[in-house]
Amino acid sequence: MNFVTKYFLKTIKKTFILAIILTILFVLWFWTGSDKENDKSPIPVILWWTTGFPGTEEIRQCPNNVICIVSSSNIIEDRVNSYLFYASNIDFNNLPLPRKDVIWGLYHEESPRNVEELSHEETLILFNYSSTFSRHSDVPFPLQYLESVKDITSTKFFIPTENKNSFKDIAPIMYLQTDCETATERDKYVEALMRYIKVDSYGGCLKNKQMPARFVDDYLNRLNDDDFLHFIARYKFVLAIENGVCDDYITEKLWRAIKVGTVPIYFGSPTVKDWLPDENSAILLEDYPTPKLLSDYLKRLDNDNNLYERHLEHKTKQLISNMRLLNELKLRPYQTDALKVAEEFECFICKKLHEQKLGKVIKSVVNKLHYNCPQPVSALTLNVNPNNDWIFSWQTAATKAKEIKQRVLG
Repeated sequence: MNFVTKYFLKTIKKTFILAIILTILFVLWFWTGSDKENDKSPIPVILWWTTGFPGTEEIRQCPNNVICIVSSSNIIEDRVNSYLFYASNIDFNNLPLPRKDVIWGLYHEESPRNVEELSHEETLILFNYSSTFSRHSDVPFPLQYLESVKDITSTKFFIPTENKNSFKDIAPIMYLQTDCETATERDKYVEALMRYIKVDSYGGCLKNKQMPARFVDDYLNRLNDDDFLHFIARYKFVLAIENGVCDDYITEKLWRAIKVGTVPIYFGSPTVKDWLPDENSAILLEDYPTPKLLSDYLKRLDNDNNLYERHLEHKTKQLISNMRLLNELKLRPYQTDALKVAEEFECFICKKLHEQKLGKVIKSVVNKLHYNCPQPVSALTLNVNPNNDWIFSWQTAATKAKEIKQRVLG
């Protein structure tokens, strides 16, 4: 079945589901009449105010026989009980105002540079519930980039240390980045590190080594291909520096390195230790606060197989000592699939709407814990750099956040 046919069938299915939803709403309206005092649908309606993801159009049946109508079409806006917002597509100049007595829910999986206003509590408090990477969110997904626990212990891509030692054409450290202007100043850090130890830098930032020909044209779309993962696995270390410093914001930069069996040199989430397979699974910049100190330690590891392999026991011994990590995956198996997270969030909101009908819901407001992204910290100094352009941007967003709050809440 070709793409055009698949798209045509998908469009027909979505239109059919929407027609069913509208039919149900019409029947409900007919039963309840036009009396505004009684104009309340027995089946709560949830509307994704933002366009695009996840594009839900269905009657969502949740655990315990809790049912809601979930739509992404504002054709049913006059009967909405809850608005959901996908943060990446939110337009703060186009909100469902005036702010009625309906639940607002926020779904946000990206770093603060994506929507800077959400780094500030004045904007977060517009929402009643959230689904974010923070463990304190109502529907959290801190392990969104860990595909499975098997990836941690699998030796599919793993190259034994002795074999790595035989690769004379590469440096011990790999750096691969195309976004060169980041809030964490990662290029400045890597540039300083290069003064003390060899780093192979691919991509568009600090490039000093050519990518193999088979990857040159389209490597950004092949980062998870087996061939590319085997290429990364040859390195003893990979620099994994996030573009944001937020509690529980841990991306594929860390998990890809752990998956292939190289040691990540990590900077980003202050809470990363809570999620590592064991306490030695990554080398943290905060433990070696200057590039010189880090380079000295990396050179020791490069010359001592036993010391190096202490960082790889999740591969060499298939050991995961962090029970928090294992329990999190068991408790919330949905979190590695974005669409399943959205469904979980929809059902969470649906449950709250049914509780609200019974008078059980206590008023809830999203706070900083749900998305804790303070002023950007430099990887090089481990402090806020007041001359960093992103600090000015963060401060500008703080002003905008106050304006948004005033416009929405008064």
